[in-house]
Amino acid sequence: MDKTNTLELDPPPDRHDGLRIQARPKRRFGLVSALVRIAIAIAIVGAAGYAVYQMVSSRPEAPMRRNIERTFTVSAVEPVYGTYSASVLTYGVVTAARTIDLRAQVEGQVVEVSPDFAAGREVDEGQLLVRVDPYAYDGAVIEAEAAQADAELALAEARQAYALEQSNLEVAQASLAAAQNDLANARRLLESGAATQQSVDTAELTVSERQQAVNQSQTDLFTLEAGITRQQAAVAQAQYNVETARRDRANTEVTAPFTGIVTSAAATESGYISANEVLGTLYDTSALEVSFTVSDREYGTLAGAGLAGRPLSVTWNLETASVTVPGTISRSAPEVDAATGGVTLYAHLDTDAAAQLRPGTFVSVEIEGVAHENALRIPETAVYDDDHLYVIRDGRMAAIDVTILERDNAELIVAADIPEGERIITTRLSQAGEGVAVVVEGEEDEQSAGGSGDGPGGGAVVRGPGG
Repeated sequence: MDKTNTLELDPPPDRHDGLRIQARPKRRFGLVSALVRIAIAIAIVGAAGYAVYQMVSSRPEAPMRRNIERTFTVSAVEPVYGTYSASVLTYGVVTAARTIDLRAQVEGQVVEVSPDFAAGREVDEGQLLVRVDPYAYDGAVIEAEAAQADAELALAEARQAYALEQSNLEVAQASLAAAQNDLANARRLLESGAATQQSVDTAELTVSERQQAVNQSQTDLFTLEAGITRQQAAVAQAQYNVETARRDRANTEVTAPFTGIVTSAAATESGYISANEVLGTLYDTSALEVSFTVSDREYGTLAGAGLAGRPLSVTWNLETASVTVPGTISRSAPEVDAATGGVTLYAHLDTDAAAQLRPGTFVSVEIEGVAHENALRIPETAVYDDDHLYVIRDGRMAAIDVTILERDNAELIVAADIPEGERIITTRLSQAGEGVAVVVEGEEDEQSAGGSGDGPGGGAVVRGPGG
């Protein structure tokens, strides 16, 4: 082998030094082989390019895009002006406006208890409920009446003595006048010499004695008059004692002060009761009322239109049926409830209709709202931002300013000036705005027949939100 093709390698350290390894000769490509390979590559690239050209040239031409206006299908209503009001709905509790504790005014043994005097029973005004043994009180009446008779007799005697003493005074005064005349005559006779000094002295003594009699009679009259005054006071005291005894006698019978329902009863027959002891509790069925709370906004609206006397209805919802009772607002609480931020109102209920209600009943309350004239009642979805709505004008949305007067659940009472012939859009659209094309639900076919189809110049009908 040629020397140039021989590669000498150093033997590994564990081999003999004289060993030589000849390397394998390198492989070479011939010229023909290279040309063949190049030709194949050119053929593949040409075939791929031709295929791409054929695909591109055979692709159909893309259609031209058209700008199609979007039309929303909506619901609309005709504006109907009128007088509308929004009732205020709330909840309350029935209470008794007039409740009384029946107390014993006298003490003694209970001898009779009415069978109607039991919790939950209805009693009539004046009906006997409890009777206390009246024996001792009958005796007290007799004694008081006897003492009154004695006092009146003593007063009559004092008045008679006073009248007699008045007569005695008149006689004494007449005798004094006669004695004074005799004295004057005796003095004239003494001056003329027809009488002596002794006769004059005798006449003067007579006048003095009769003057003393008059003075004594006047003193006796004063004393008798004071006695009459004392006897008059004694008679008045006796009359008071008689009235007290008679009242105590009457109080042995405890009666119902009004027609009502007994809520509690503690009296038992043969038991002993003391004065001022509570025998039971009674509430007036003709004085039932309901207490409920309204918000400060609702209170301001109602108060501005007149609160007292405003009608309402109270409903007690039962499983089988509901009881509805009419009533009127009577008063309001003096201050706002800090816990709820509302105002508590009280309403008097109709007596006959409220017969089935009981204090503590939880009821719903519907208050007659404030009437708004020349207003509109529309769904809440028709109003945007609480200040405007949209109408259909020439197939497009047009904004109209509104003022919300009252809210009634999902409806609003508003004031707005809607031109004649325009309808209010009630469908809520997120794309709502001036000039947006709309069509009323159910009128799509009619609009398409009028030239709003898919042809040139037409607009495609697309249902929007709520359409």
